[in-house]
Amino acid sequence: MLKKLFKTGEISRYFDVTRVTVIDWIKHGKLTAYETGGGHYRVMREDLINFFQQKNLPLPDELKSESEKKKILIVDDEKSVVESLKLILENLGADLCVEVAYDVFEAGFKLSRFLPDLVILDALMPGLNGNELCRFIKENPVFKNTKILGFTGFNEGKDELLESGADKVVMKGSPECDVRTFRREVCRLLDMKFIKVSIGNPDDFTGEGSTA
Repeated sequence: MLKKLFKTGEISRYFDVTRVTVIDWIKHGKLTAYETGGGHYRVMREDLINFFQQKNLPLPDELKSESEKKKILIVDDEKSVVESLKLILENLGADLCVEVAYDVFEAGFKLSRFLPDLVILDALMPGLNGNELCRFIKENPVFKNTKILGFTGFNEGKDELLESGADKVVMKGSPECDVRTFRREVCRLLDMKFIKVSIGNPDDFTGEGSTA
């Protein structure tokens, strides 16, 4: 459940200022608040969000609703690849919701329930053809804003995915699977600012392990 009211002490920690400074903002009309019967100030979530926006500062996670987060669905039957992708995305420097589908049934269910902004899709898995899923997403008006980032180990597979509607295809084991390059591409597809973040060895993820 989203927190609705915030105390001056909580707000002071967000901005790294004293509680007195926050009270001064309130008294001078810079930050909207109301006073309780006991003489304490409380700030509503919406007013605190507006204050952050006025100062052109990024919102803390606690102030973001799920609908404000970028949503990514990873569709791949290889758990090692999925875990590598999740690690890359979770350390991207942006607030994301990441879901995973390992088979065709799970992919269909999560597509309709999750409505992702981006689908990272293996080209070929048992019981699931990446080209068919690409066409399904691109031909369905519900997913008109969903981008598709495909994976394949074959040059012909790349062309087929692009013809089926993929917005970008990365060859497994190629330089495009470099962590920083991959992150930059994800940010481009999500229309987000690219932030360099280190997760140890930047070459840990290669996308190898499958020839799909």
